Amino acid sequence: MPDTDYYLMPISDVFKKLDTEKSGLSNVEAENRLNTFGKNELNAEIRLPKWLKFLFQFKDVFAAVLIFASAVSFLIGNYRDGTIMALIVIINAVIGYYQENKAENIMDSLKKLIQSPSKVYRDGELKEISQELLVVGDIVHLDEGDKVPADIRLIESYNLSTNDFSLTGESMPQEKDTEALDSEVGVADRTNMVYLGTNIATGNSKGVVVATGMATELGRIANLTREEKLAKSPLQVELSNIANKITIFAVVIASILFLISLNQGLGLKFGLIYGLGIAVAIVPQALPMQITVALANGVSKLAKKNAVIKKLSAVETLGSTNVITTDKTGTLTKNEITVRSIWFDGKEYEITGVGYEPKGTILDVSKNELDESGISNIELIFNTATMASTAKIHEPDENHYGWYPIGDPTEAALITAARKLDIMSLNEDEKYPKIQEFSFDSVRKRMSSIRLFNDKKMLMMKGALDSVISVSKYIYKDGKLVDLKKEDIEMVNELNIQYSKKAMRVLAFAYRELGNNEGEYSIENTEKDMVFLGLMAMSDPPKEGVKDAIKKAHEAHIKTYIMTGDHAITAQAVGKQIFLADGGREVKVITGKELDSMPDDELKQNMAENDALIFSRTSPENKLRIVKTLKEQGQIVAVTGDGVNDAPALKSSHIGVAMGKIGTDVSKEASELILLDDSFTTLVYAIREGRTIYNNLTKTIIASLTSNGGELTIVLIGLLAVAYVGWPMPILTIQILAIDLLAEILPLTALTFDPASRDIMNAPPRRKEEHVLNKYAISEILFFGFLMGFLAFLNFGLFIFRNDLELTQIAGVYPLATTISYSTIAFCQFMNILSRRYSYETLFSRTLFTNMNMIYSILISIAFTLTAIYVSPINKMIGFAPMGLVDWAYVLLASFVFLGAHELLKVYKRHKKSGKHATVLTEISA
Repeated sequence: MPDTDYYLMPISDVFKKLDTEKSGLSNVEAENRLNTFGKNELNAEIRLPKWLKFLFQFKDVFAAVLIFASAVSFLIGNYRDGTIMALIVIINAVIGYYQENKAENIMDSLKKLIQSPSKVYRDGELKEISQELLVVGDIVHLDEGDKVPADIRLIESYNLSTNDFSLTGESMPQEKDTEALDSEVGVADRTNMVYLGTNIATGNSKGVVVATGMATELGRIANLTREEKLAKSPLQVELSNIANKITIFAVVIASILFLISLNQGLGLKFGLIYGLGIAVAIVPQALPMQITVALANGVSKLAKKNAVIKKLSAVETLGSTNVITTDKTGTLTKNEITVRSIWFDGKEYEITGVGYEPKGTILDVSKNELDESGISNIELIFNTATMASTAKIHEPDENHYGWYPIGDPTEAALITAARKLDIMSLNEDEKYPKIQEFSFDSVRKRMSSIRLFNDKKMLMMKGALDSVISVSKYIYKDGKLVDLKKEDIEMVNELNIQYSKKAMRVLAFAYRELGNNEGEYSIENTEKDMVFLGLMAMSDPPKEGVKDAIKKAHEAHIKTYIMTGDHAITAQAVGKQIFLADGGREVKVITGKELDSMPDDELKQNMAENDALIFSRTSPENKLRIVKTLKEQGQIVAVTGDGVNDAPALKSSHIGVAMGKIGTDVSKEASELILLDDSFTTLVYAIREGRTIYNNLTKTIIASLTSNGGELTIVLIGLLAVAYVGWPMPILTIQILAIDLLAEILPLTALTFDPASRDIMNAPPRRKEEHVLNKYAISEILFFGFLMGFLAFLNFGLFIFRNDLELTQIAGVYPLATTISYSTIAFCQFMNILSRRYSYETLFSRTLFTNMNMIYSILISIAFTLTAIYVSPINKMIGFAPMGLVDWAYVLLASFVFLGAHELLKVYKRHKKSGKHATVLTEISA
């Protein structure tokens, strides 16, 4: 029988199955089991050695081309070019290794959840041992506040409830008992089991260990997380596509021209050098570095907005996201139980403020804040609530980012409500000492406490409405006690139903003045003839800003789904509060049980037909299936979460988003993005930034490939001139590399700093099949690349003609001629980069100065170029020679011709765009 079925078995059968007994195992037997089955720990994942990770940086196709070109250059004695190519490859590899060398620590983070001692019975004695020494069959004792050390079947429990949030996503403590269940249910509904990674909220218990280490539910989730491969970002897929096409084209063209060179009798060495020149000209060597720097800049900007990116490619993925699947508890809601409404003395009140911070006010039905007199009139119900509670709230400290509860979170919510109104004394237990307490149990569904209150012995009670009202004889009305009547009960029950529909948990309160009996009090002789006071309704409220963030997601055409382990009614109420569906309409709910039996086609149909969905009572497997199904449909999926149960889905998604404050270490390690402020609003801002970065990267890639097209053009025309006119090559291989490294790298990087357009979050996310290199982009790259290369060769030829040089004389001024070619391409590229900022708007507008980084980078690049041309020995190393004023005049003239071509194209685009708008307006008016 599998371990997951122990909850179906009576306790006696569990003992028999595990060969154990209530007094525990012997030390000898425990040692044997430990040697046989291993320690109670989560095994670490095998990781690649660092040297192998570094070598993986060289598998990029651009790197392969440069490595090959560098090797051939060394073989034929061209050490200068070979060295520079090798340096480019190494620099790119170091940057890539640095960014990716953040090891996956998911398993180590999971292990932190079990690093505390465990109380276990061995040889009939209660002992404290390390949790890693627990074995199946051990009998464990658990007290309030303890971490659960393994998966345990309960055999005794007293007032037991557990905080299962990190495992199941449920916001409320879950009551537990020892009764065997009669049907199969999910982890969240196994009321006689407690699981590794959770903790005890109230009460104490004993249980038998049924699973340890990787066999536990937490271990199973760990395996799901470890086995799930990281999804490639759209940019990674796109760049791989571009790189493969460019590389194939470069190899084919270089090979053809190498053969032509040999056929023309130009020699093997010449053919190899310029075959490599072609390859280097076509391949954008610095593009990977430019993209890395651009993404790193995006990471820096997001970090200033409380969004920490762990993986560079995740920045761009954000911009492509079209579905957000989000956890509820702790992500959309605070995971802090808060009293929202009170009914007392026939009146309803609202309490403001959220969470455990004692900050807020109380409002009447007219939304007016109560004054001191009004607060004193309702003080009785708050006194009853706090004196029937044992929890405390604590201010932030070094281990907690905000106010936090000690004890039952529900009781902590009551304490917080009283502290907001300055009703509860900080030394209440001393001021109103406890005489006796009758703890909560699952049969009575209430608890009560006898206190010495103003020299009187008072019984203060709280519990489920049905339970409290069943022992009540009176009701507090208009400041006095009157008999509890049927209509009173009906009214209170109706209120309870209304609160429940809003997914609120309702507690009822009552009190009774006791006599001066000095004997023992019992439940039977005290919990009767109570005075019913009223109700307090509480919930885990939505976080501030979530509703607005969901609205922005709607405007950005992004679907939002909730995946939660909580109940359907609770999730649906939260969905309605935050307007998960546009207009606040009802959202379809699919439970985990329904999902288990739902065919994939039906699930896909539900996803296609609904912009908003709620999946409730979901297991980690359910969440993983939802994400995988969305990916199969071609969606770019972002998953938000903060619990252990979210980790597999977080890792499987295109981008996992964890909460920085309340998120478990496991969820953070499985994610690419961490929201330090736990704000859904920050996620929407990050998506906006991702879209901006992708748009800017598109401009950068096209601008970079345009200059590569120019380099290819001048080399091709130059080879024709070599073959048929006898001219030397118009540009050297090292000078082509210098264009990438000296002239364009900074302006191209600055292009990624462009501000976002005003309507960027009103447009749909880009489609997955939409490529950077579409037919329009390719046509512009070919045209402007050819124009750039042609103008450079033209200036090279004009230099020869205007100086009336014979072929035999060219060698003496060859460095100057190639310097003019280089400068023409460089300055045309400056104009190209500036023009790429906007598709329709002219360069000569106010927007020119909206990105001052661009202006500065071009000025710095010009300074680099002038240094390389005029400073020795740099110019000799690259093959440059100082240029005169006339030479510069030709270079600038060519660059303005190039700019004019861009401006003419924009005029045509604007005319075409306005024509389309006019057509649309005509159709509308008709």
